[in-house]
Amino acid sequence: MSDRSAIHTIKGYFYQFDYTILQILNQQNLENRLTLEEIEDLDIEAADETTAVQCKYYEKTEYNHSVIAKPIRLMLKDFIERKRNNSKKVSYKVYGYYKSGQEKLILPINLDFLKSKFLTYEKNKIEHRYHEVLVATDDELVQFISILDVDINAYEYDHQLGLIREKLIEIFGCDSFEAENYYYNNALNEIKKLSVESNVSNRKVSKSEFLIKIDNKQIVFNKWFLKLKGRTEYFKKLRSQFFSSLNTEAFDRFFLIEVNIEKYSRADLIELILIISNKYSKVTRRMPEKFCPFIFISKIDEREILEVKKIMKSSGKRCIDGYEFQGDKFSTNLMLEPISSENPIYFKFLNNSEDLETMLEACSNIVHIYQFYLKEPFFHYNNSSIKHIKIELKEASDIKEII
Repeated sequence: MSDRSAIHTIKGYFYQFDYTILQILNQQNLENRLTLEEIEDLDIEAADETTAVQCKYYEKTEYNHSVIAKPIRLMLKDFIERKRNNSKKVSYKVYGYYKSGQEKLILPINLDFLKSKFLTYEKNKIEHRYHEVLVATDDELVQFISILDVDINAYEYDHQLGLIREKLIEIFGCDSFEAENYYYNNALNEIKKLSVESNVSNRKVSKSEFLIKIDNKQIVFNKWFLKLKGRTEYFKKLRSQFFSSLNTEAFDRFFLIEVNIEKYSRADLIELILIISNKYSKVTRRMPEKFCPFIFISKIDEREILEVKKIMKSSGKRCIDGYEFQGDKFSTNLMLEPISSENPIYFKFLNNSEDLETMLEACSNIVHIYQFYLKEPFFHYNNSSIKHIKIELKEASDIKEII
């Protein structure tokens, strides 16, 4: 698959996720249940009524009846089975965006059109009539048409995203930046997690539950964004939002870095630590407020961490780790000792996740956590007053291009 084709495919997934997010946010009843990928891409339960929605985004494709024929056949099959088994009734919706060709579909759909354009098809040079395979009567087909909604004039990708942003601003009383970088990112991550649950009961969510889950300041950027935006644009976006020259206030910044053990290079890690330290440590006499970053490295054993600290010390970059001597207990007081030009500390090393959590609890200043992970976030810390930015990367060395 070419890079361009891959981007269109990924955009299609994002469009489905965004559609689901918008439907959740638009629910008037906070307790209506929505289910991802049970009957169709999204099932919306309101009171005694359920609507199964098939949602597609064809940015480069002209509309033809054959594009939506198979989904309609599968919906008819579900309808017939439910009717004959006296199962719960469901309404159906086909929702899609197409580059052109919308004028080919004349609504409302009648019985002859349903049969000829959607239920009759050719396979291996043999004509098939799907309604005959299902032994569906005309009355049943007419009933099916009455609960089938076909909308091929769906919102364009960016327009739908804009509607989500507006809705988030309205709900949370936030600005456009917060809507996109806090709440939308959290919403997208939550939908992705729900969609991969194997148990259908775990793929259900109400608006009230959803709003609680996305209402935090933990920002997640992942490889989907990298593929959609492109590597250069993705890194540029992260750099401008979180690591610009303006973002150097005297905060307590925690850099959490996962390294790939199979490709680990001590020299590369030391270079990365020096880059972080040079940008986010201010210890000179002319600086009124002096500060330096906290650094935690995941997947590195204690002996290797010790070697890295020895080299850093020999380079003239003094660091502390909260221990007076080997075998001592971790001390937050040591880690919080004042930095001065006479007592320069260029970074504070955290040896393990326990020390990291203890240190976070002890901080009274504004705290920002920047977690760089390879596949899944490796550290979780629930505190609504702390900005926790989680960024998925291919290699830890990518951090150099971001900050």
